[in-house]
Amino acid sequence: MTIDNDQNFFGRREAIDLLRKRISDCKEGCRQNVALLGAPFVGKSSLLQYLYHNSDDTSVVTVYLDLENKDFSYFCIKFITCLLYDFGRIKNIPLHDDISLLMESLKKTIPHSIELIRGIQKNLTDGKWNDCYLGLLMLIEVFTAEANKCCVLMIDEFQVIDSFGLPHAFQVLGKKIMTQKKCLYIIASSHPTQAREILGEKLSLLFGSFEEVEIFPLDPQVSQDFIGFHLKDLRISELLKSFLADFCGGYPLYLNLICQELINLSAVLSQSEVYLPILTQAVEDTIFNRWGVISRHFELIINELCHDKHRPMMSSVLMVIANGKSKFQDIVDETGFSKSQVNLKINRLLEQGVVRKNGNYYYFQDKLFKYWVKYVFQRRLKDVVVFPEKQRLSFNAEFYAIFDNFKLCAQKTLPDRIVDLLMCFDNESFDLNGRKYKLPVFSEVEIVQLESKTGGVFDAIMAKTAEQSWFIITKKEHLAESDVSEILLASQKIPRPERCVIISLAHIEDNVRIRALQEHFWVWNECELNILLALFDKPLISI
Repeated sequence: MTIDNDQNFFGRREAIDLLRKRISDCKEGCRQNVALLGAPFVGKSSLLQYLYHNSDDTSVVTVYLDLENKDFSYFCIKFITCLLYDFGRIKNIPLHDDISLLMESLKKTIPHSIELIRGIQKNLTDGKWNDCYLGLLMLIEVFTAEANKCCVLMIDEFQVIDSFGLPHAFQVLGKKIMTQKKCLYIIASSHPTQAREILGEKLSLLFGSFEEVEIFPLDPQVSQDFIGFHLKDLRISELLKSFLADFCGGYPLYLNLICQELINLSAVLSQSEVYLPILTQAVEDTIFNRWGVISRHFELIINELCHDKHRPMMSSVLMVIANGKSKFQDIVDETGFSKSQVNLKINRLLEQGVVRKNGNYYYFQDKLFKYWVKYVFQRRLKDVVVFPEKQRLSFNAEFYAIFDNFKLCAQKTLPDRIVDLLMCFDNESFDLNGRKYKLPVFSEVEIVQLESKTGGVFDAIMAKTAEQSWFIITKKEHLAESDVSEILLASQKIPRPERCVIISLAHIEDNVRIRALQEHFWVWNECELNILLALFDKPLISI
């Protein structure tokens, strides 16, 4: 699928600033390589390509390589072409698409590099791939010294190098990285499990190690800003904007494709405002329709996952997880397959980045893909008699029901939504931003009002199990150190709870978090809260 990266790139200011700082640091002789990890189609490639196309520093030569579904020959030719092309652009030398013409125009400027490239080309022609690979790695050192430039080498889906059949490819690369002080490596992977294994075992370097940066879907507010930017010529209510952001799960690709369909439909229908029926039609066109662009995209994912004789087994595992069976034993029971069979399929889904694991829960990170598996793919497989019009009407009815549920949640107060979440806990442990939390089954949960020292009242939640009680405070606005003191005083006026939790949607300053932790409070921010909401299949919350 061709993706318009200018259309899909939005926000990511933190990541862009980090990468630009790493480039600046490398120029100053302080190099920190970076590995961008995240689920497929979450926006890593758009981020790299934005950085590549918006590089105007003439002291840095930038090379961008996308290795997804590429072979070693492509890797070599693209590497050389990009290196020469960007250097020629910086030197204002006439540019050519033909690599031979490029080499000819640069042979007086970087003669040693051009000579080495000719040797690499010969080795490639002769099938001496290992010599060719070593030559490419040597080229970086020769070029940066001869051109007196820093080099930024971006390798998208870098784990593909492991499939080139080169002996000890990453170990060889690691040794070279340690000596290439003027080259910054920015690598990316849509397979975090495999990538971390490579980084930990094959690219674990004494010098030039990789800083891991996880790229997540856009948060709800940025997603809404994305929609507003793309639909700037159309009116759309805040509720519909918020719903669409949540429905697409923060994936810029899906947000963009549905926005483009909304623009097309609005033009055809001569509408200047997006209403629910138009949004429903856009979703039907892109996701339900077998030839819809998002539907075709998901079909390709399914075909890649289910390409062998075990397709029915993989399809069953996907559908069971999509239907809310999150624990391993539940998946085994529901599918009827053996534990070893299910384990093999789940491991493949984890390796491919299709599902993730948190505690004992397996879940789709791509919320829209889960939706498609449940409401489109599953129906195609299970409906004995196919009536397209009946299927379409059923799909639209389910979409309206999902919108109504979202609208109902959006109308609730923050404490009410937290109460709904607490009632889902089932005595499992989860990882929230690196810390593990055991979340018990609550038998009683109620919102109470407590007096503050200033004479006002604030909402709190009392949650009880058979053995303990929790005291939970929710805050949308800034959390101050004085708030922690007040919460502590309030908690002392009631039977001492075993656990105090502060949930703050605003940024929490380090000194405030430290003070709360000193009082043995748990402190959750918007990100941590949304992790739990996603695990229990509830709409996310934004400030």
